[in-house]
Amino acid sequence: MSDPYRYCLKASVSAICNEVGFDSAEPACIETLTELVTSLLVELGRSTRSFCELACRVEPIIADLVLAFVELGIPIQGLKEFARRRTAKAVTTPGQAAEIKQPTILHTGNKKRHPAYIPENMPEMPDSHSYIHTPTHRQPITDYESVREKAASQKRDVERALTRFIAKTGKIHNLFNTEDTNLLPLISCVK
Repeated sequence: MSDPYRYCLKASVSAICNEVGFDSAEPACIETLTELVTSLLVELGRSTRSFCELACRVEPIIADLVLAFVELGIPIQGLKEFARRRTAKAVTTPGQAAEIKQPTILHTGNKKRHPAYIPENMPEMPDSHSYIHTPTHRQPITDYESVREKAASQKRDVERALTRFIAKTGKIHNLFNTEDTNLLPLISCVK
């Protein structure tokens, strides 16, 4: 259950129902009775606070509660005897819920301290990985062998691309008699 107060109130309503003679009840019935008791307690508290403020006090006293009972039409005779009855069922205190552990935040890098002109009440600086960037470019390769290999590779790629372009746009002869004219085309010399 998310609200421990509502859980205790529901247990109290169930105990009172058991005390007056009910052996079982549907969950919807207990929920409805719990809602009614909640509404009664809220209204009783609101009225008590109103009588307290009307008397220019900050904290309510018993007289404010008695006036709230009277305003709501609840008789207060027998309330003391009801509270001291011997047949009252004890409601056990709810068990302590397991505390959910918050996941720890991974810290990387070193946190910088604030400069002198930033007040100390400001949040601390974030981890350095969140604002220091990594360059996305590499230093060019300048050794002779790598540059020569790259130039030769680019020359082959340009020649192959030009040959394909001329084969698609110009006059060609097929090396083999096949239906696929783009398979091994020969570029014809134009004079």
